[in-house]
Amino acid sequence: MAVAILFIPLAIMLLWLLSIRPYCRRNGKGYTPGANIGVTFWVDWQEAQEIAKVKDNRSMILICRMVFWLHILAVATIAYAIFSTIPKR
Repeated sequence: MAVAILFIPLAIMLLWLLSIRPYCRRNGKGYTPGANIGVTFWVDWQEAQEIAKVKDNRSMILICRMVFWLHILAVATIAYAIFSTIPKR
């Protein structure tokens, strides 16, 4: 479980830094001055989806979907880690 908790956020950040962010910048979108990393990530992810749909770029659509499902998996893993340690009465 610890591997999943460490691997999933790392995979999400690498996908963002190596594919989503450069894709947005290359297409002139995703500029968020003064924002924190969470807001910048979310804006880039949304913009990449919209650009990919317009350009019919299936590989970027797949990457955006992978990031979405990795977020869902991260939340589920953390919830499981929290609630599986609750002592039974």
